[in-house]
Amino acid sequence: MKRKAAECRTTWDNLFVCRECWTPKHPQYEVRGVPEDQTVPVARPDVKATMGTTTVKTGASKNATTLELASVTGIADRDPIGIILDDGSAHWTFSDGTPAGTTVTLGSYLPYMTASGNTVYLPSLNDEEYVTATGMTATGL
Repeated sequence: MKRKAAECRTTWDNLFVCRECWTPKHPQYEVRGVPEDQTVPVARPDVKATMGTTTVKTGASKNATTLELASVTGIADRDPIGIILDDGSAHWTFSDGTPAGTTVTLGSYLPYMTASGNTVYLPSLNDEEYVTATGMTATGL
């Protein structure tokens, strides 16, 4: 049909229509989505990391492969052990076999001497995980 321009109107999507066919823009076209925050608020519970500890009973020299501890309770074959050395660093290794008496055979030699009374950390007593400087974990030993 032919219509005069004065009888027509432009719609919101830029169409030129007669007055009878003209409709306003529907409000639903203006709705914008709200981004949803999908992050997990707490990935794991706050659990205080605690390790079992004991002490060195008899000091050991550099390159020693055995260590006498005050207590070997809970130590089994391949359990991780962190030994505080006299230079203040911690040497992480593992128990190579079941302890005999209070003596633990180490999976690697001591890089520095350790004195009697130095702390020995036993993360396996509380199922703790540790990572060595080389990226080795207790489960990877």
